[in-house]
Amino acid sequence: MRRFLGIVGLLTICSVASAHFPWMTVDSDGNVEYFFGEGLTDRTYKLPGGIAEASITMRDDGKTATVETTTVETDDFVGKRSVAAVPKSADLVSQATFGVYHGAKLQYYTQHLGGTMPTAFADCEPFADMELQVHAVDADGGVDVYVLWQGKPLAGADVRLYCAEGHEEGDGKTDDNGKVSFNDDEVEDGLNAVMVGHTVSGETGSVGDQAYSNAMHYLTATFVDPEN
Repeated sequence: MRRFLGIVGLLTICSVASAHFPWMTVDSDGNVEYFFGEGLTDRTYKLPGGIAEASITMRDDGKTATVETTTVETDDFVGKRSVAAVPKSADLVSQATFGVYHGAKLQYYTQHLGGTMPTAFADCEPFADMELQVHAVDADGGVDVYVLWQGKPLAGADVRLYCAEGHEEGDGKTDDNGKVSFNDDEVEDGLNAVMVGHTVSGETGSVGDQAYSNAMHYLTATFVDPEN
């Protein structure tokens, strides 16, 4: 079966046609790349303050560690790159507060799911302290994507699947179990990408001196087919 390599779903209160999000991938040398763009191919946008300050945590073999990164600014890549390669089995997570936009806090979550894709959701290990997260499961004829909010299934979330070139390959809405399924015709060989968004009305607070009365939470996640 062709394996799912990246996931992202989207639920917004504003247009995202030209919106930028943080993304995290692992290159052919095993180095983590963290960047801010419209999609996986848009890798030359300067990291905004809150995104630039984000740290990356690696989870592998039951242990966690902060990934040491360096800032890179070249003609074809602007972002963070790990100083050393990471294990193929490692899961990577990052989260950052972008700021306040039209009275709403923008909170971003980024994942990279390493290793072999599990064949059951029960085999997925949730990420601690990650309010919005996704998990991908190898299913008959495709891939099942599970979306969690504060550790519980998030029903009714829009999920859109994109290939590495940025074309939309599929979309769906999560069921009561937080699950949406994509078939093998939608999931392409190679790198894919997706986005999940969740708006929380009435969430209040402040970022610096800017108050907010709502919050928009967005997540992108990727993972590499170990057979590639």
